[in-house]
Amino acid sequence: MAALLQKTVLSLAVAGALLGLRLVPGETATIRTSRPLMGTLWTIEVCDEGKSTEARAAIDRAYGELNRIEALMSEWKAESPISKVNAAAGLHPVEVPAELRELIERSIRYSEKTEGAFDITWRGMGKLWSFGEEFRVPSKEAVATARRNVDYRAIQIEGNQIFLPRASMSIGLGGIAKGYAVDRAMEVLLRAGFRNSMVDGGGDVRVSGTRNGAAWRLGIQHPRKEHGQILGAISMRQQSLVSSGDYERYKIVDGVRYHHIIDVRSGWPASAAAAVSVLAPTAEQGVVLGKGIFILGPEKGLALARAEGVEALLVDPAGRQYMTDGFRAAIEIEQEEK
Repeated sequence: MAALLQKTVLSLAVAGALLGLRLVPGETATIRTSRPLMGTLWTIEVCDEGKSTEARAAIDRAYGELNRIEALMSEWKAESPISKVNAAAGLHPVEVPAELRELIERSIRYSEKTEGAFDITWRGMGKLWSFGEEFRVPSKEAVATARRNVDYRAIQIEGNQIFLPRASMSIGLGGIAKGYAVDRAMEVLLRAGFRNSMVDGGGDVRVSGTRNGAAWRLGIQHPRKEHGQILGAISMRQQSLVSSGDYERYKIVDGVRYHHIIDVRSGWPASAAAAVSVLAPTAEQGVVLGKGIFILGPEKGLALARAEGVEALLVDPAGRQYMTDGFRAAIEIEQEEK
């Protein structure tokens, strides 16, 4: 999970600006903490309402829930249930906790809704696309070979047993588990009675209530400007806002931008969008549908958003903006300086 989830983090000194989304500065009487988990920096902010001891205890429990989910769903931890499923690929089914089985079942339904653009078997492509210092554009033959290991439809589920029928297959839950973890951490805070809170998983944000009496205000990173320069801002109270783009991890080779959002149906980086932001009831929806919208492009992507009841903004590589009506009503576009 760590490699897929890692995002570049902007300065947290003022109000916790994070790649894709940033909190607009303001006076606050909140408790704010940040910790590294799941390969990224998490921030939890709670309006303590005079109950600082209880608030800090609730925040600690929320981080505990994040640690629990990482241990359950991280393919980077050898002893996790999902790692055991991957290790047994082509050999035998593995019994997993019902919570993990349910998330895999939801993942398959998301794959169907996104025409396969979202697919948790992406990990079968291995390290074909790695954006480190030794980056190389893979050959068409290598991409075609790796692509054969990806097919969500091959996952077999019987009861709580999960089986990958081919030894070359592997599941990676980074594209859904972090959104799920954001939602679970928020549920911990809400159950503790803290209705005015924010959970930020490296730029995938869910908020509840208000921040010092005002709506939470988040900025959306401009895909072609310096980190921290926003395209627009959203004020929200009971929603999740998730952004992703081809500016997060990429390399430019011979004038072509190769980035980390791979269309597993072709095996190559998606080319229909430069950035996508999704307003959704849950972070899980935002994370998963955001990837689907990015890959499917303006027409099919916004149709998917409308069908799933979420609001979306897509910026294409030429800078053109496409939005659902609800997103257009919610965003305050940043004016260009003359």
